[in-house]
Amino acid sequence: MISFTNPNAQRYLRSQTALLNEKRRHIRNYKNIIHPFSNFRYYWDILLIVGMTIILLITPYQAAFSITQETLVPTFIKNSLLLLCCGDMFVNVSTGYFDKRRSIVEMERKKIIERYVRHGTFFTDLFGSFPTDVIFVNMWNECKVTRKIVSLLCIFRFFSLKAYIDKLACTKKISISHYRHTIIFFWLIIFIHWLSCIFWLVPIVIISMKQPDYTRTDFWIHDADLWDKPTDTQYFFSLLLTIGNCLRSGFLKNNRRNVFDLYVVIIAQIMGTLLTSLLIARLMQYMKGTYSSKFKYQCAVRQLKQYMRHKQLPRRTQRRIINYYEFRFLHHYFHESDIINTLSLQLRQEIIMLSCQKLVENVSFFDNLPFALLNHIVTLLKSEIFLTNDVIVRANERGNCMYFIGSGTVAVYTISGKEVCHLEDGAYFGEIALVMTDERRVASVVAVEICELYRLDRVDFTRTIHRYPILWDHIKKIAIERHERTMILDTY
Repeated sequence: MISFTNPNAQRYLRSQTALLNEKRRHIRNYKNIIHPFSNFRYYWDILLIVGMTIILLITPYQAAFSITQETLVPTFIKNSLLLLCCGDMFVNVSTGYFDKRRSIVEMERKKIIERYVRHGTFFTDLFGSFPTDVIFVNMWNECKVTRKIVSLLCIFRFFSLKAYIDKLACTKKISISHYRHTIIFFWLIIFIHWLSCIFWLVPIVIISMKQPDYTRTDFWIHDADLWDKPTDTQYFFSLLLTIGNCLRSGFLKNNRRNVFDLYVVIIAQIMGTLLTSLLIARLMQYMKGTYSSKFKYQCAVRQLKQYMRHKQLPRRTQRRIINYYEFRFLHHYFHESDIINTLSLQLRQEIIMLSCQKLVENVSFFDNLPFALLNHIVTLLKSEIFLTNDVIVRANERGNCMYFIGSGTVAVYTISGKEVCHLEDGAYFGEIALVMTDERRVASVVAVEICELYRLDRVDFTRTIHRYPILWDHIKKIAIERHERTMILDTY
């Protein structure tokens, strides 16, 4: 039955109510059907992935390198796993499926079988799961080579193995880019293993389809004198030959190859070239996806430099603009506004709160604000970047906003030009402008280094807090007192 712990159940049905309704529908109408979002089906898929991988590894090895000295244990393991695959076919026709087009779980057996036969892997599973050794029970030793060749039909299980791995990766929410590159190496290992076994098996098959015999002198096995060597040595040289031909590097090169050897070499070189191209393309795609923001930043900077040259800007101005870009984007370019706008209001507020809440909480006359009002004020903050020596606030100018320092250092100067202090990360200034409309700035503020500030405009602040007249009067009173103290200090 459907399980609450199955990741797909939570992903597609989403709510507890939908899960309970699905469980009732299953019990009421489809008692003999396995639910696709059940824990049984989840662990069954994992078991089949392991089983089919073992089959695809041991079957070609046994067919090629154990053909002269066959052992019972690998044969028993192979046939046991093939019976498991036969059981998988029965499980498949008894398991429902999720119809993405209609967003429902289909559990009617007739539709399940129709989908499995028409659009699934029924026929490949049928050929790949058949225990072929049953055919040769009465001629086990007489047609040993033929029996080994027929056992390679398990290769048809490749299609269902791929489907199960894709399904498991989707269930576990594995990153698509990481999964694609990992699975390529997995299939590459399987391919090289099979081709290595085929390299060894071809000369044997050409000589006899019944009993394995010593190869003719024009085959590569004779040239390398490997027929009487241990199986691990035989496999190593066959693997070396396979990799050499796939990479076209010329390992074990000789001039006495049989025409059938050459056919296998041609196939290996064609497949090796295709796989190499695929790996390079995947690697480039991975690099592009992983470092896409860096590439976009580099493209944006190149366009910026062309623009500045076109406008014939002075070198000092160009350097300041480049510094602005480096600080603003940190060598990673992305459309922040597009990303933020796709998020819900709740998520946008959460991001802003994580960035700016501590800055606002440090302001003394915001201490008594309700948390909801404080959150709303945080969403009104606007990020601004000032370069070194930029004048942020000028003395005697009318103020209409205050600033919070996200990062960087600013210097505060009196009207006469005397330096008062430095303000660093987490500090704020200009708060008097929020409550005193016509008041002029009493000091100038200059960026000592590149700074990221957050601006709160008086218009936004008053529009937000006018619903709380008592708080407004309290904040105004505190601000006036602070302003009077500042003016008294400035006279000394």
